[in-house]
Amino acid sequence: PTFKGRHVKEVDEDVCKELKSRGRVYDKAAFVHSYPFCWRSESPLIYRAIDAWFVNVEDIKSKLLKSNEATYWVPDSVKTKRFTNWLQDARDWNVSRNRYWGCPLPVWHSEDWEEVVVIGSVAELEQLSGRTGITDIHRDSIDDITIPSKREGVAPLK
Repeated sequence: PTFKGRHVKEVDEDVCKELKSRGRVYDKAAFVHSYPFCWRSESPLIYRAIDAWFVNVEDIKSKLLKSNEATYWVPDSVKTKRFTNWLQDARDWNVSRNRYWGCPLPVWHSEDWEEVVVIGSVAELEQLSGRTGITDIHRDSIDDITIPSKREGVAPLK
């Protein structure tokens, strides 16, 4: 069965029934727990698995701490306490959050990922895409912009 077009909370019970009919349910239980809500709209936040790009912070943590030591902070307690503590506890960092108000990564790529272009400015995006007058770089304003592939017969980069 398809659940397309229905709100995720509306199909909870139907999904459980479908999984049970396939023998995919080990256990089902209800738990009382806090639930995240959007602070802007006060609507429930629905998490879903999506592809994401991360900076491997744990591999460079020692370099970050060393750089922090060499930085002049005013007041000094920012360096010795607040920022050092934050760096010591830093985990890998998701830089590809796909929210409207987030910062979309300026990466255009071919379907096979053989061609990847990282855009450095609006002017560069205009030059490479052929579209002019770009003033809003939120995703809903730029997701339809494509860049012609340099390879013959290959679909544009998205």
